[in-house]
Amino acid sequence: MRAFLVAALFAGAALADAPPGDRLGTNEGVVLDIDRKEREITIRHGFLPELSMDAMSMVFVVADPALLDKVKKGDRVKIRTGLVGGRFGVLSIERLGKPGDR
Repeated sequence: MRAFLVAALFAGAALADAPPGDRLGTNEGVVLDIDRKEREITIRHGFLPELSMDAMSMVFVVADPALLDKVKKGDRVKIRTGLVGGRFGVLSIERLGKPGDR
């Protein structure tokens, strides 16, 4: 939990000067949890080179709540990240399959 909080603070600081909606890159990961009420998705993602952030599990806000209907817990996904309401978030998401699918 402590590592997550440090990473979230780092991500927020790194994005503070970025214009809203700036594309910060794409990444792949696995959906760990979906919170429709809070418009958040938890993803175990790979290294984020745009932020020099190691691979980890992280909660992202989503740009559009409909994105949460495209995936389920356990899905492998490809995400495009950027600022969403001043927070590090998911601008788009594509389902790649289940872990182990090719």
